[in-house]
Amino acid sequence: MAGAKIEQKALDLLNAFERAGKSVGRVTIEGRKIELVLSRPKEGDEFEGIDMRHGKT
Repeated sequence: MAGAKIEQKALDLLNAFERAGKSVGRVTIEGRKIELVLSRPKEGDEFEGIDMRHGKT
């Protein structure tokens, strides 16, 4: 029964972070400890969309 209570708290935290616009990558529960690991935004390729061919066009 106590496990369900800590899991509900973890879900509430997850929902709060997602409502705030944060992307959560992982949630870990160890005993009474809840760990949320945020996802880093994917860094775009600075050369994406640039035609890098060499020679005649």
